[in-house]
Amino acid sequence: MNDKLEKTLKELLPYIIITGIIYLLLPLFMSGGESAATYIIQLGVFPLTALGCGVFYKNTKHKNNLWLCAVAPVFYALTALLYGMWRSSWYTVLIYLVAYALCGYLGLLLGDVLSFGKGRDTVKKFTEKTSQRARRVNVEEEAQPTEEFKAQDPEEDMSLDISTTDDDIEAILNDIHNRKS
Repeated sequence: MNDKLEKTLKELLPYIIITGIIYLLLPLFMSGGESAATYIIQLGVFPLTALGCGVFYKNTKHKNNLWLCAVAPVFYALTALLYGMWRSSWYTVLIYLVAYALCGYLGLLLGDVLSFGKGRDTVKKFTEKTSQRARRVNVEEEAQPTEEFKAQDPEEDMSLDISTTDDDIEAILNDIHNRKS
């Protein structure tokens, strides 16, 4: 259990650092009262930080981690305690906590929709899967096979074993098809 938590924290560390710097340093530029900078930071920069971290986490790790949704609210609660934002209206702080958690979750969902680097990975996985499958060669049969389709020399016949590749099988089928013509 401890290793799993440690691994999760290592994955989230860049996002924790970015969120921490933004949430703890930007309130220094806010004035004590209600000003335009306060609203821009609390309604613009903070939610975009949570949303952006969710999108980039999803696109780099290709998985959901709900702990990421808790990073922004934890830092906002710490910021509210440090800078005294809770004194004027504690219920507003609670609303912001929920809103920033939702922004982080929406970032994870939006990361699914955008998926910057995911397209190349799925194409690579698809080509790997198709190359492992046996290829089909379309051979039209107009009549029943006759004696002329047998190999001239029985020693030329190939036997299939574990080391036979898809290309070998395709070459054998093409030889059979060319003999027919």
